[in-house]
Amino acid sequence: MGDLETKLNKLRVSIDAVDDEILGLIRKRAQLATQVGEAKQNTGDAPFYVPSREASIIRRLLSQNDAAAECSHETKIPDAAIHGIYREIIGACLALEHPMTIAYLGPEGTFSHTASTRQFGATPTYMPCGSLAMVFDEVESGRATYGVVPVENAFEGAVTPTLDLFADMERNVFICAEVQLSIHHHLFSYADNLHEIETVISHPQPLGQCRNWIASHLPNAGLMESSSTIRAAQIVDEARNSSVSALDWKKCAVVGPYSIVDQSELPLMQRNIEDFHDNTTRFFVIGQHDSPASGEDKTSLVMSIKDEPGALHKLITSFAERGIGLTRIESRPSKKQLWQYVFFADIEGHRDDVDVANAIAEIQSKLGGFIKVLGSYPVSRPL
Repeated sequence: MGDLETKLNKLRVSIDAVDDEILGLIRKRAQLATQVGEAKQNTGDAPFYVPSREASIIRRLLSQNDAAAECSHETKIPDAAIHGIYREIIGACLALEHPMTIAYLGPEGTFSHTASTRQFGATPTYMPCGSLAMVFDEVESGRATYGVVPVENAFEGAVTPTLDLFADMERNVFICAEVQLSIHHHLFSYADNLHEIETVISHPQPLGQCRNWIASHLPNAGLMESSSTIRAAQIVDEARNSSVSALDWKKCAVVGPYSIVDQSELPLMQRNIEDFHDNTTRFFVIGQHDSPASGEDKTSLVMSIKDEPGALHKLITSFAERGIGLTRIESRPSKKQLWQYVFFADIEGHRDDVDVANAIAEIQSKLGGFIKVLGSYPVSRPL
């Protein structure tokens, strides 16, 4: 036992020395980041947050991590761990350049909050908002530096309130980054078993993403929508603490993220009830600028074209003839004229790429409609 303890102590001393070295290098990086911030401040027109630069850093580090593991045949550090470590380092250094406030659909603990902290780390000030419109308002007014809004789920499709806000031509925000978040839903309840549950409460998106599980395991339960998953937990707790509530809290269940355990006393009853376990939701980071090209980018557009036979085909042809891939296209009512629609599209490439710029110009000049570039941003990977 003595030999083992001696060996462990030597290893711990070595680990401490490496930690000291890492801390010294982080401090050195922070000093360099401060100098970058001072240089940007002197120019006055350069954004402090440059998603394309961050994407390039993380892509390079992940590539080095792959190469090192391949050469040394050692256990590879998971990509998610590398991403998380450097996201915190980059976020802390960015805060030294310029303090940031991030608006998101609250309250704390929602998936939007998780996506925000995954993108910006623990250092910024986070501003929970009661609606998606409020997130846009805070960014437009400058009270928030950036906002994070959900835009689509891999299985439930678009978050239509977000699209409607982007379609509003009076709005003046840009998409500067995207975040893909792996989504897992859990069931919380004070009930003793599933048979006692009569009402399931959550935001409409989680209810849709767990539709089959709920139908199979809680076939007689009614569904009740809330403004967020955390708000659903608050509704049950408020009913529990009220003597006049019409809601029978003992027969209610909430669907939401594991973070509910930090926000409520609701017991966790069942893990991972989502219908698809590779469930992913995509979020946009919105600000008052988009991102320079990173080498692997998307551009989001909202378009309206003249209502005539083949109009949509002509629109798509403008991209297809130039070899520009469409990764998403869908329509929403314009809300200005009956049966008039606007189209949302994500295309491969950056707005400054020659082919992309020419396709946009052709739609504007030849197809008798309008096109608004919502922003160009680096392609993300699920977290």
